[in-house]
Formats: sequence, structure tokens, C-alpha cells
Amino acid sequence: MKLQDDFLKQLILDIESFSVFTEVKNTVNQQIELWPDPLLLSNLSGWVGALVVRTILSKLAVNEHHVFRWRLENKYIQYLLLDFYIPGCMPETIGLSKVLDKVGGELIVRKLFKKGFFLKAALGHGSFNTKSFDRTAEFDDILSFHQETKADHEKWILQKKLNLDKEFRVHTFDKEVISGLTFKIQGIDSAGSTEAEEFVKGLLEKLPDTIFQGTLIGWDIGLTDQHRYYVIEANFTGFHPEYCAGFQTSGYVEDNNFGPIVCAWLNQYFNYKFRVAIVSVDDSMLSYFPFLSAFMFYSSIFNNNHIAILNRKVKAERTAIIYFPDMTNTLMMKLITFFQVVNFAEYYYVITKERFVKVTCSLFLGNDHIKVWAEESLFKKDQYPIIEQFREERRKQICCYHAVRQLHPVEYIII
Repeated sequence: MKLQDDFLKQLILDIESFSVFTEVKNTVNQQIELWPDPLLLSNLSGWVGALVVRTILSKLAVNEHHVFRWRLENKYIQYLLLDFYIPGCMPETIGLSKVLDKVGGELIVRKLFKKGFFLKAALGHGSFNTKSFDRTAEFDDILSFHQETKADHEKWILQKKLNLDKEFRVHTFDKEVISGLTFKIQGIDSAGSTEAEEFVKGLLEKLPDTIFQGTLIGWDIGLTDQHRYYVIEANFTGFHPEYCAGFQTSGYVEDNNFGPIVCAWLNQYFNYKFRVAIVSVDDSMLSYFPFLSAFMFYSSIFNNNHIAILNRKVKAERTAIIYFPDMTNTLMMKLITFFQVVNFAEYYYVITKERFVKVTCSLFLGNDHIKVWAEESLFKKDQYPIIEQFREERRKQICCYHAVRQLHPVEYIII
């Protein structure tokens, strides 16, 4: 027990005495070309999405080793730290070595299993998707190889099971929640996602600034059947020193389906906050990675106004107006699906050509929050032939303007 206490005491002392650097705002836009930089490609424990994030963070002069000074990728150390500053914010967690080193330790562990604890690796990622987070069935094998372990290198933890109704992934940078990037990991619907974000904001306010400076984190937040929020774990972006050693980031950045959208949204977020953004991609990479072609498409759609509107936090009253004139654009279709997944707005109005209305409606059948409008219906008969002659961007502006006039939304965002 004393070894753990001494370790935690030293950890807290180091964190609280660590010098705080002052954030410097850029006075001019820094425009980046994404290219196969050997330095950024080396020790990249991830795919092209991780390269996008690493490129932006390197331009911001973020020290990707910073947070791992305290080994916070280790879930046991996360628990010790978070429970110290915010007692009870995580399910009760015990280091396996701490129990096994006691007299009758093996028997104590088995009793803990009966009391609702399960065995979990202190290092790892993607365990929810692979359903491999519960390793209790492997206890006998793990026991046979057990060696005394220091608190800062604990390999296994015992964690109290929670009766979860839902689980969310909330993304933060520094001490700010990134609006528009909160995913439902499990559960029937996304209700409660705003409250999960507020829960994370409360955590950030109580934890030392030094931990979060330049740190991009994916928080897994559980909501129990008693309507209480818990931190399940935090997934830190940066250079992980041990498990899959190298640069890692949130798995949603790498996702084949939504990864390009997530990267584009992050790109716009960093442009909005720090005036740093990827504006082009090397031709060789663009032709080789369809992911990056999609990333550039979404980057061309998003703007700073989108980020500003989401930061105002009036989701219950927000309407999204989406111009979608070409049904062959599968990337736009994915974007609309993404918006629903992250609970981007309360209502969605999709504007398309009259000949596409029926098939577009069929894509959203049963969703009362999505309405499909024919762009022709927004104008008088003698007006539309003139509007139709405009280029797409100009036609979009006029169509969306007319939609806003008809809807009178309290808060709206145009895509």
C-alpha cells in the first residue's frame, strides 16, 4: 500500500510543479500541405488519419511525449489520478498486483469477481469493438505468469462492473470539449450526449492544466441505469511509450466510414482556434489514399462559422439546412448520416432536385427529424428558371436563404 501511496504522491507533486506554458495565438493563418514527411511517418502507430492529426499538432509545436511523462495511457494510473482529484468519477479500480501481493491474494481476487469486479488490461485500445475488455476468463493463465509489479507499470486491473445504459466518446483538446465530435458507443439512442459533454467539462475544470496542454483526448463516458455518468477510460493522443509504441490517437480519426469527416472537422476546429489548417494534400498521397480525397472534400465544406455555431450550445433549437442536389454524391450522404450519429442538430432540412426527392425521402424513412425539400419548391415558377442557370455554389446560397426565410429557425447552420 505504501509503495502505491508514495508513487501517487510523487505523481501529483510532479504534475502540480510542472511549468505551465502560455498558449500563443497565431496572428496569420498557417496553411499546411500534407505530404509524406519521413519524420511524421516514423513511429506512426496508426493509419493516414493519425498522420493528419500528427501533422496539425506538429505545426502547433505540441510535444507529443508531454502527457506520457506521467504514463497516463495506463488505465490504472488514470484511475489513481482521476480518483485523487475527483473521487468517484471512475468505477472502483484495483491493481491486480496490489491484491495478489497480499496473503491469500488469489482467493481475494476470486471473491472480488463474485462481488462484480472484472479483469481488464491496463494497456490497450479498441477493446470494446473486439469485445475483449473483460479478461476474467483468462485469470488462471495470467496468474501463472504473474510477477510483482510497481504501480506505474501495472499490467492488469480489477474494475467494478457498471450497469451501463449508454456509453459515449467525447473528444477534448486542451481543456475544451470539441463540439460535433461526440459519438454514442453503445445504447439505443444519443439522448444524454450533451450531458456527457457537460460531465467532461466538469472534469476538466477540476483537473490540473498541465495535464491537458496540447493534449487531444477521447473520453469514454458511461451512463448507468441510475443515470449517473462515469469515466470509463481516457484515450490520449501522442507518442505511446509501450503498448503499440508510437503515435496514436482516437480510433474515430481512423474509421474508414467517418474518419475523413472527423479529420476534416478537427482540421476546421484547429483553424478556428489556432489559425492552423491543412489546405492541400500532396498529389501522390491524394491518388493513393481515397481517405484523403474524402478528407479534402469535407474540408472544403466546413468553415469557422460552423464551429462557432456549435460552440453556442443550443442544440435543442438548432436546425441544419443541407444542400444536396446530386444524389450520386455518396460522400454527402455519409455526412448526413454522420450528423445524425453525433447529434449535430435537432432538425435537418435536405434540399435537393425535385427528381431526387422521392429517393432521398426513402433514405430517411421513419426519421421525423429529417425533411426533404425540392429546391424548385422554394421559388415561384417564373423565378426558378433563372435560379437554375446559376453555378451550384450560388444556387446553394439562394436556396438556403429562401429555406431560412420559410423556417424562421432560432439557430441554424448551413452545409
